[in-house]
Amino acid sequence: MSNQRTEAASENILIVDDTPANLRLLSQMLREQGYGVRAVTSGARALASARAAPPDLVLLDIKMPGMNGYEVCEHLKADPLTRNIPVIFISALDEIQDKVQAFAVGGVDYITKPFQFKEVLARTETHLSLRKLQKQLSDSNRKMEQELALAGKVQSSFLPSELPATAGWQMAAALKPARQTSGDFYDTIALPDGRLGLVVADVVDKGVGAALFMTLSWILIRSYAMEYPAEPQRVLHAVNDRILAEIDTGQFVTVFFGILEPATGTLVYCNAGHPPPYLYSAQDGDVPRTLSKTGMALGVTDTETWEQATAQLVRGDVLVLYSDGVTDAESVEEASFGHERLKTR
Repeated sequence: MSNQRTEAASENILIVDDTPANLRLLSQMLREQGYGVRAVTSGARALASARAAPPDLVLLDIKMPGMNGYEVCEHLKADPLTRNIPVIFISALDEIQDKVQAFAVGGVDYITKPFQFKEVLARTETHLSLRKLQKQLSDSNRKMEQELALAGKVQSSFLPSELPATAGWQMAAALKPARQTSGDFYDTIALPDGRLGLVVADVVDKGVGAALFMTLSWILIRSYAMEYPAEPQRVLHAVNDRILAEIDTGQFVTVFFGILEPATGTLVYCNAGHPPPYLYSAQDGDVPRTLSKTGMALGVTDTETWEQATAQLVRGDVLVLYSDGVTDAESVEEASFGHERLKTR
């Protein structure tokens, strides 16, 4: 035929019709177009053939003895192996209810007999193209899922594998990302003279971009904490300057960074736009005191200053550091966890 395809087609089509003449005609014409074709005369044979070697497309008659086309399509759609195969019904039935039922059981198209081959070919090519795009999208999504899972493992490796065993202190931490990757992170940093850096931070955004920005932030905070081991405000200034100098994505990160002296219980900290931690002390009747913000988030402006503040922790006190992922978390009833529940010990 003059419109024969120049490239060999890899698509395989299963034709189901109990009329041999229809099978021969469709099979010959589609083979001349370069398609691989299988032809069967019953619903049972169609199901067996589709399960043995799933085709890329099914052309399906409706009125057949034993199992009709609607039943065949229902079986195909119920099987995970064949449910995504597009089914085009080809039938002499031309009532509206027949077509409605065909789509209801999972058909993607409906051609009325007697058919014009150009119409069959056009619709076949359309649905095979859509099927190919769906496969490509599915493969891309699968690859992306694998890459995100790997990125999540790499990202989690940045977090402390275990918290410091500091005499007289108990520490616990948990991070449960909503996705494979996260913009939230925490860290503990061993500093000179026995000091301990405490970090809780949250990159504003989600996904891969936030994960990459989180990695940069984690590296910068660690680096400058070692350079300024007793000056949290200088650490945040330096990190902010580097973010603004090297990153132009509009992203920013909220950070609580504190330097604890375990021997005295003194905590010197800066809070760059992060949800304020709660300090529970028996001296305050266990009414939590907030360690309020001392400046805006990092990566926003080069004119901000972060004034450091001091909190004194004594035996029995509890310091709760968190991100808004905790307070914004919702129950199945879509009720937010909220600050009040967090403050209830």
